[in-house]
Amino acid sequence: MKFVIKHRFFKLLFILSIFIICSCSNDDTENIFNQAPSDRVADRIMELKQLLTSQPNGFRAVYFPKNDERGGFTIFMQFSEDGTVRQTSDFNSDFDLQDSNYEVRLGTTTELVFSTRNHITKATDPTSITANINGFQTGIGFFGTSVFQYFSNDNGVITFRDVRNSDTASLILYPSNFNDFDTESVASVTNTYNSRQLFNDIDCSTASVYDNFFVSVDGAGEPVEFVLSYDSNIIFFEGETTDEQGATSRQGFGAAFTEVDGQAVLSISPALEVGGISFEDFVLNPDSDKIEYVATVNGATATISSKPLAPPSGEELNDDISLLESAFLYRISLGSSALTSPCFQEQVIDQINTNLDALFGPGAFTFTQFQFVFNFDSDNCDNYLFTQITRTADGVTFNAFYCYNRASVSDNRLYQEYTGPFGTGNGPFLEDVYSPLIDFFDNPTSSPGMLYTNEGGFRSDTNSFSNISGTFTKMDNQALRVYGLFFG
Repeated sequence: MKFVIKHRFFKLLFILSIFIICSCSNDDTENIFNQAPSDRVADRIMELKQLLTSQPNGFRAVYFPKNDERGGFTIFMQFSEDGTVRQTSDFNSDFDLQDSNYEVRLGTTTELVFSTRNHITKATDPTSITANINGFQTGIGFFGTSVFQYFSNDNGVITFRDVRNSDTASLILYPSNFNDFDTESVASVTNTYNSRQLFNDIDCSTASVYDNFFVSVDGAGEPVEFVLSYDSNIIFFEGETTDEQGATSRQGFGAAFTEVDGQAVLSISPALEVGGISFEDFVLNPDSDKIEYVATVNGATATISSKPLAPPSGEELNDDISLLESAFLYRISLGSSALTSPCFQEQVIDQINTNLDALFGPGAFTFTQFQFVFNFDSDNCDNYLFTQITRTADGVTFNAFYCYNRASVSDNRLYQEYTGPFGTGNGPFLEDVYSPLIDFFDNPTSSPGMLYTNEGGFRSDTNSFSNISGTFTKMDNQALRVYGLFFG
């Protein structure tokens, strides 16, 4: 027994010695890579520099600063070996070519840095978009950056990421294939800017809040349709779809208008994923009699277009009578919502401010808020409109009241008729100023009335409250809809 154990012991030692000898025979000083780290970094930097300057007529860039909250832009860039870059973009209507500096350097990884201001840095300006927050115009911007991490090169298509928003921000450079960078780049961003403006162009004389954008998908399994709400201020879609079981899901998409091979393209980010197929680039259909963008992938198609929806039934009006008898509030400082139609903004709110300018001088007063207190029992001006303006010089507010006969409900529609201003002060004096708003709430029984919808808790681009919110749509002018909250 002792001999067997000793024999096994020496056998084990012999095997271990072989492993030790073999392992010692390896050259521990050999580098896994053929180059020193500093050489690899230098090569990576040189690779990116050569890529950027390899296109004498530059690149078409599509830039999404933060695709879960904002849309993107088309930017043309022409890089020179002397560290300058020439740019134009469709960020706004300033298409002038600008020269600035760039550098390629080592940061957390190889980085492209736009070291002086140019078109791409417009997205870093917080005042490029403003919102009224608690009574102050506050910059909310596009969350842009000037520092981009080099991510990949796919046959000359160069992808960069933003280290702060690596999952939601991207800058992708495509060779422009231009013959004349200056002329063709400015022409292209002019086209894409105009495409963006046209996409949200609304004729208030014919528009309806029940005309909606949709994206419809066919050929990727069961047909899928998203109802889209588009915010032109931030170039962003909110999509909502309902499955066969009635479950609702939502997804946001940043949008960017660009051109590919002379065709107008609407790119979305993130891509729309349906049935394992990704839809990202939608080409304008020039043969359609309405705005229509189509993406075709592996035989499946996704189409972005508009079509009318039937108005809601309005049934909740009968359940919310007591809610309406509190005050309905629309206040500028509470922020904006896509549920307030662009035409209400233009034809009611903006027109009131125009009327104030005509009466008192430009900018002397601004419209602040209105409230409507509904009453279904009294004709003694208990059903009334309250309005408020603010004097710019000192912040003093001035109120006025306008009376309606008692409200009534018939076939899920709300009716009331304007009877005149209250009192002898501001009401009569400002009646013409407020006429767009007075007329909005003037819906006698001879008219189609007003449609009310309950929208749950209040939510705007700057605020959220537990107060119940709702909309009112003037049914003889369905371009006009206002969103607000109830209190009191």
